[in-house]
Amino acid sequence: MFARLRSRWLRGAVLPLVITGFLPLATAGCIGRFELTRKVYQFNREVDPNKWIQWLAFLVLNVVPVYGFAVMIDAIFANSVEFWTGENPVTADGGNPRRVVHGPGGEVVTMTRLAPGVMDVDMVTPDGLRSELTVVMEKDTVAAYGRGGELLARVGDLDGVPSLLVGGAIAR
Repeated sequence: MFARLRSRWLRGAVLPLVITGFLPLATAGCIGRFELTRKVYQFNREVDPNKWIQWLAFLVLNVVPVYGFAVMIDAIFANSVEFWTGENPVTADGGNPRRVVHGPGGEVVTMTRLAPGVMDVDMVTPDGLRSELTVVMEKDTVAAYGRGGELLARVGDLDGVPSLLVGGAIAR
């Protein structure tokens, strides 16, 4: 009788608790990129250039637990989806493959995702000088091509250091 009660108790109470405790560890085999948390942080940095306003925004985003919810959603949902599918749902372009970045020197870079591993890059400096290229992720390298299709540069890994490659050899 006790063996039966013990068995029922194990299946009914302990086993679900053990599975619930280990499930996040089993499904999130890596810590992920925490993209939603990064977006909240980036929003906080862009609120105002004044560090005191950023600090005040940081406090508000913590009192109203925006940071806490972002970390929780990343940890439980987004990073698990990224582990299983290879793509973080927070960074999915949602039909908008274009991103514009403003550099610290006043340059404006427009990046357009053409296909997986292929990006069109258009950079304009403050004095109007324009550079256009296409960046392609290859098997072991990243290559930059001009608009006419000519190879401009190729970067690969050399003993853990990104190195400029020419025709598969290290440029010296």
